[in-house]
Amino acid sequence: MNPTVILLSIGNELLQGSTVNTNASFLSRELFNSGFEVISQTVCADSHEAIRFRLGEAVRRADVVILTGGLGPTPDDVTREGVAAYFNVPLVFSEAQYRQMRKVYKRFGKRIPALVRREAFYPENAKPLINRYGIALGFSVEFQKKLIIALPGVPAELQNMYFDVVSPLLKRKFPDRKKNYRLIAKMVGISEPEVMKKLGKDFFSVPFDFGIYPMPGEVAIRIAADKARIFKGIEKKIRCRLKDWIYDWEEIPLCVTIGRLMVRKKQTLAVAESCTGGALAFQITRYPGASRFFKGGMVAYHRSVKEKIGVSRKILESFGEVSEKVALALAQQVRLRMEASYGIGITGIAGPEGGSPKKPVGLVYIALALPDGKAKAWKHVFWGNREQVQAKATVKALEYLWRKIR
Repeated sequence: MNPTVILLSIGNELLQGSTVNTNASFLSRELFNSGFEVISQTVCADSHEAIRFRLGEAVRRADVVILTGGLGPTPDDVTREGVAAYFNVPLVFSEAQYRQMRKVYKRFGKRIPALVRREAFYPENAKPLINRYGIALGFSVEFQKKLIIALPGVPAELQNMYFDVVSPLLKRKFPDRKKNYRLIAKMVGISEPEVMKKLGKDFFSVPFDFGIYPMPGEVAIRIAADKARIFKGIEKKIRCRLKDWIYDWEEIPLCVTIGRLMVRKKQTLAVAESCTGGALAFQITRYPGASRFFKGGMVAYHRSVKEKIGVSRKILESFGEVSEKVALALAQQVRLRMEASYGIGITGIAGPEGGSPKKPVGLVYIALALPDGKAKAWKHVFWGNREQVQAKATVKALEYLWRKIR
C-alpha cells in the first residue's frame, strides 16, 4: 500500500468561505501522481488548540501530514506555535531564512519590518525548509516513522517549495511507492447521464476509482487505477465510446484547447457579444498565449452599438435584437472588422426579466462566421439564473468553434 497523507489547511478565511482552498487541490494532484494516497483534507481554525488537536488526530492516521498556512507574521499566524506546542518544544531562529528575507526586501529597496522577523522561527525538533520564493520559513518534523511538513499558504510560494524541497524529501523518505495511473477526459456538449449511458455497465466490470464532474456545458471524468493493464483497457473504452465529445485529455479549459488548435492552424478569432456581456472574451483571455490567436471582442449590448458595428437597422426592426439574423450579422461584422479567420456572435435574454412567450428568458442565438464568409447560427433556450445562462451560452459558443476547427 502506498504511503498515506492528510492535508491540514489552516486559516479562518478558509472556514468562512472568503478564500478558495487551491492549495489542497494542487497538493492532492501532485501527491497522487507521485504515488501517495491522500486520505483526508481538513480545514483548521487559526488557534493553538485547534492545530494541536487536528495534528494529533492526523499523525495517528497517516504516514505524512502536510500543514499549509499560518506561517505569516501577524498574530493570527500560529502554525509554528501550534506544532511546537504539540511536541512540547520551543521555537528557534533560522539565520538562513532571515538572510533570504533580507535579499527579498533589499530587492525592493526596503528594510525588514520587525514583525516579519517572526517568520524565520520554527520548532526546535524540526528541520527548516528554506523558502527561496518568499518570506515565510517552512519546516519538517520526523516523528515515530511519520513525517510532518509545514508550508506557507501563499499558493505561488507553496507550489514552488513543493517542487524545490518537499517532493525530493518525500521521495527520499518513501522510496518504495507504486505508480498510480490517472486519466482525465474533458468533454463538451454532453450531459452527465449521457456519459454514463454511453460508457455502459460493462465499463465498471473491473475495480478502479471513478469520478464524474458536471460543469455548465461540460463534463469531466477522472479515473485512477493501480494496474497498467486495467488502466489501458479503461482508456480504450473511453476513447471509443466518447470520442465525439472529448476535447482534451489534460486538466485544461476548452478555450485553451481551442487556442492550441488555432495557433497550429494559423487561424484567428474575434467575438461580438450581447447577453454574455464580455464573458466569452474573458474566458479566452484568462489564460496565457491568447494574443497568439485572439484578435479581440466587442460588447454590443445596446441596440445603437449593434448598429455601429454593422448590424443593419432593417434587421433590428424586422427581427428584433434577439434573433438569428442579428447573431449572424454580429459574427460576420466582427470577423470582417477585426480581420479574423472566425467570428462569433451572441445575442439573447439572460434574465431574470425581459422575456416574453415568443422570446422567453434563456433564449440565446449563437452564430459562427467562417473564413470563407459563410456563417451559421444556432438557437438555444438555456435554463437557470442569469449567470447560468451566460455561462452555458459561453461554453456552447466555444463548443461550436471547437467542432469546426478540430
